[in-house]
Amino acid sequence: MLKHDFASQIENLTCVTKPVSAALGRLLWTCSIDAKSYWLKYHLPETYAQSEQDFLHEQLFYEEINLKKSPWLLPYKLIEVGSIPQLDQSLGKVLILPDSDMWFGALNDETDFSDVYRKIWLAINKLAELHEFGWIHGDIKAEHFRKFQQKPYLIDFEKTRPISSQDSSIDATPRYMAPELFRGGYKSIQSDLYALGIVLYEWLTQTRLEATSYLEWAILHCQNLSIRLPPQFLNFYPLLTGLLQKQHQNRFSNADEAINCLKQIQIDKNH
Repeated sequence: MLKHDFASQIENLTCVTKPVSAALGRLLWTCSIDAKSYWLKYHLPETYAQSEQDFLHEQLFYEEINLKKSPWLLPYKLIEVGSIPQLDQSLGKVLILPDSDMWFGALNDETDFSDVYRKIWLAINKLAELHEFGWIHGDIKAEHFRKFQQKPYLIDFEKTRPISSQDSSIDATPRYMAPELFRGGYKSIQSDLYALGIVLYEWLTQTRLEATSYLEWAILHCQNLSIRLPPQFLNFYPLLTGLLQKQHQNRFSNADEAINCLKQIQIDKNH
């Protein structure tokens, strides 16, 4: 998709970095190449150590996964920032991804059940593919599921780690954190599945969970979260229940169990 000399063809380069990100050294641009839109992601060296480490981790992840077939990755390029004439920085690499839409968009009362079912099915399959490669995502959220050429993809792999890792560092987004993470547990396939459950719950209800502090998020996820779906999506209640169990031992143990639940939902829907 991207030609070898595409860096010299970049046009309409526009900085879209938010002030908070800029303070951490994280820079974002949009641009066009051959009349197609792209995102550029870069981190200034020797600024904010943790943010820089996360960005370098994502680069290493891409470079390792590049050796394998990875159907859940958007087409991407990693190039030296100095090769882009419009940028002044000369150190490090830039990650370039095609522009894409949110996979989980707006819903309304007329949304067809089969369309919703298909979107959920494909999203779970993408997460399953990542897990099958031996990795957990570690920061699943709605904006990390993207639609490109009518297919779903995952992005933002700064918090990925091997499934075998037992790193208990709390570096996920509180809105999507599984209860065990608030109690010092380590990330796992099941914490990815819980985060997916929150994504689906907010999408199906077209609402956003509310909390004003880390403590409030902990209380919500560990004690107060209850599942209430709109009437047209009540069929998905077993799926949400399996994904959002507060005790991880009661939750789906892997994506295949969630997929099997979806299959049963389809059977029940047709009877």
